[in-house]
Amino acid sequence: MNPLIAFFRWLWRGPGVKALLAGILLVSSALAVIASSHQTRNMYRELQVLQQEQDHLQSEYEKLLLEQSALANNGRVHQVARDELNMMPPDLGKIILVEKK
Repeated sequence: MNPLIAFFRWLWRGPGVKALLAGILLVSSALAVIASSHQTRNMYRELQVLQQEQDHLQSEYEKLLLEQSALANNGRVHQVARDELNMMPPDLGKIILVEKK
């Protein structure tokens, strides 16, 4: 008898079909675990890159806040107005106060 025919006869009996289905389920489950692990690693790697970018942007934002506070300092504004724009404060006698009714 041909071994291939014997295999198919064994396969179509009750235990053979169950064993084949169990094998197929086992292999597909293993492949799903592998795919899931790979996807998890890729997502974790992407998360790490995004967190590094967030840290870099946070650091740059803090530097910009410091620069803004230094440039908006009243003493610096007065110095720039006086030195670069040749502005002078008005004489006290020329100041007119307008009161709100």
